[in-house]
Amino acid sequence: MTSAPEAGTELVEVDGVGIAWRHLGSPEAGTVLLVHGGAAHSGWWAEVAPVLARDHHVVLADLSGHGDSDHRPAYRAGLWAEEMAAVLRAAGVGTTTGPATVVGHSMGGLVAVATAARFPELVEGLVLVDTRLPLRELPPPTAPARLYVSAQQALDRFRLLPDRTNADSSLLQEIARMGLIEADPGWRWKFDPAARRRLSNVEVREDLAGVRCPVGYLYGAESDMGGPDSAACLQEWLGRPVPAEVVPDAFHHVPLDQPARCAEAIEHMLAELVRR
Repeated sequence: MTSAPEAGTELVEVDGVGIAWRHLGSPEAGTVLLVHGGAAHSGWWAEVAPVLARDHHVVLADLSGHGDSDHRPAYRAGLWAEEMAAVLRAAGVGTTTGPATVVGHSMGGLVAVATAARFPELVEGLVLVDTRLPLRELPPPTAPARLYVSAQQALDRFRLLPDRTNADSSLLQEIARMGLIEADPGWRWKFDPAARRRLSNVEVREDLAGVRCPVGYLYGAESDMGGPDSAACLQEWLGRPVPAEVVPDAFHHVPLDQPARCAEAIEHMLAELVRR
């Protein structure tokens, strides 16, 4: 039951580390890069990406330390931004197509900000999805990856963090399966615990100071992570108005809780950012 990479997955190397990515839709359409959150993987967008791909070139990637990408000795926002820039270039952004809109959920929203600040020629818009601001600056985890005696034991223990969700149970089991890998002498989650809590409020504010493209914010109506306070903080730190939209009946994990409504809200936000 080893979890294989998603069909069509490609690799691009960044600083000696392989970064897994794939794409849907026509490359001739405007590109939208979807960035997952911490301790997650690109499969979190499984129900959202095909909807967006009807009208957009959708690119998905696993950050280093997550999903089917390799692990690093250390992680930081700048390296994750370089990874996303490399994926965008591999997808043709900046050569055969114009700049992309980057959509990031939770921590992925901060990686999106770092990417736009460092590679403005590749990014024409940002959409943050239930990204918490300001961050709770906690020490990085020190425990190694937990091993399970069987794949089923790991799947039975799978929980979201935070755990409030109304996501379909079959979708949760599928993303859990995608995030699991066989490891001698057992099974473990693909994400590297050392990749958690690697960002700080200081560097996020510095990155936001360098963002020149339009920025939007989406959040779950029932979220206990992002929400209106985070939207207000984003606007304050960015120093300009930020359009916001609420996704009904969603908690923090908006792409899982309400995939169709999440995709619709992203479409609305893309149209809003074009007008700005």
